Amino acid sequence: MKILKKIKESKCMTVIFLSIFAGGCSMFIIPRYPEVIYNDRQPLISVTYDYGEIEVHLPLVYPRYRPEQIAFQVYSGGDTTFPLISVMQGPLDEIVLFLPHGVLDVEDSTNLIKIMPQDYDFRNFYVPFKGIGAGRIDLPVNAIDFKPLIVQGVVTLAQNDSTLSGVALSVQVFPATLARTKSDENGIFEMGIPGEFMKSPNIELVAGTNLIFKPFRQKLDYSNTKGIYQDVRIGPSKTLEGPIYLTNKKYVHFRENPDVGSETKFLLDKGESVAVKRMTRGEYFGDIEVLLQDGKLVVFDGWVVKEDLTLMQLENIFSKESNHEPVE
Repeated sequence: MKILKKIKESKCMTVIFLSIFAGGCSMFIIPRYPEVIYNDRQPLISVTYDYGEIEVHLPLVYPRYRPEQIAFQVYSGGDTTFPLISVMQGPLDEIVLFLPHGVLDVEDSTNLIKIMPQDYDFRNFYVPFKGIGAGRIDLPVNAIDFKPLIVQGVVTLAQNDSTLSGVALSVQVFPATLARTKSDENGIFEMGIPGEFMKSPNIELVAGTNLIFKPFRQKLDYSNTKGIYQDVRIGPSKTLEGPIYLTNKKYVHFRENPDVGSETKFLLDKGESVAVKRMTRGEYFGDIEVLLQDGKLVVFDGWVVKEDLTLMQLENIFSKESNHEPVE
């Protein structure tokens, strides 16, 4: 009986073991935890990604009037071959441009914004600035204004075509003087005046106010151009023959004949040239040149009181009042 009982117990244990083995791991209960357990170990690699953009703020002012559209191009590192962006905007008081981060030169002010008003009367120009990796850039105020009006040329002595340095020149809209300069060592000059005067019919180039001759005057017409080339010929021309005298005061009477009460043809300004042909005790007879509106020179003859004339000396054509200093 004891032997049979042991055999039955042995068979029962075998059945239980086989049942557990056949059931696998699903028969075991895994403990569950309500929170993640940290082991306080630092990661071997840490990577951080920073995303951002560059925001450029460009305030604008309009001294005259506003063009309908303005084009903006942004260049990096002084390279104007290909723009980073091109934008067309209306005439806003502030333009905001957005760029990807890291595209600008952050060392020097070599980045450029090209501003191009879509109007022929306005100037195009560049705004340089220093870049940043990402964030906001605030630039100073820039004016959207007219193109300057330019006049340039060469000053020569009409008697022999030699160039003259140190000659005073100005551009005037009476009574205002808009620009002043002097001719350089090669007789060359250049001046610019504000573009707002482009429609004015009263712009005048004046040259030689520091010389012994009557100043040269010429109207400048900018209605169809922004630049004028105007040569300046100072003094009497080659066509005047004989000894040349200059009037030494204003309002000198140039008369029909030497008789008392003779008709006055012209009132001559100071520095007018007279080519003397004949002399009497108190009067000189000679020719003067009159410049017509169409640019032609017309010669007239007449009489001038002797004491109103001084013999021209080309050794020093600068007036005593000018305090002339040679141009180096």
